[in-house]
Amino acid sequence: MKIGILGGSFDPIHNGHMHMAESALSAFALDQVWLVPAGHSPNKEEAGMTAADDRFRMCEIAAASCDRLYASRIEIDAPERSYTYRTLEKLNESMPEHEFFFIMGGDSLDYFEQWKRPERICELAAVLVIPRDAFDTEALAEKIRRISGLFRCDIRIVPCSRFPLSSTQIRKSLQNGSLRDSDFPPGVAEYIKAKHLYESPRKF
Repeated sequence: MKIGILGGSFDPIHNGHMHMAESALSAFALDQVWLVPAGHSPNKEEAGMTAADDRFRMCEIAAASCDRLYASRIEIDAPERSYTYRTLEKLNESMPEHEFFFIMGGDSLDYFEQWKRPERICELAAVLVIPRDAFDTEALAEKIRRISGLFRCDIRIVPCSRFPLSSTQIRKSLQNGSLRDSDFPPGVAEYIKAKHLYESPRKF
């Protein structure tokens, strides 16, 4: 199968993430996309993150709205830091019969060469990039050319519209008492309300 991997803190998962997953599914005829919430994130202060089990459960609820989406605990259950190259190594070792695609936003591609072992990520998966905010197709194409000069890679731009929604924006709205069901996949807003998530002040 062709399996897309969409990682992130998913704190919380929202329709912007779903747009990324569904755009990649459609544009590259993927069989599945796995939502992979980070466990011990190298880029986030864990003390300020929502509990891993809650973030995973929200991903499970979101995945239920599409029969080709799945939620995975591969990073949450790992004892070590959640580096993408390690996750892809585990997946390739345990399921060598499948082809993997790593899905990222255009804003992340802007500093991709600063990630932990980006060249290893590109050895293990094709990279599918979703245009985000100020990173239009032309800017992304130029960035891909520069990365290609550093190491061998297969980086492709996903042809789709931008979706102007971020987890930071949503957390701020939630703390201000504003929760819009339309920002979330079915069932996620109800879970947030039932668990009283994002009601306490926190760092962004």
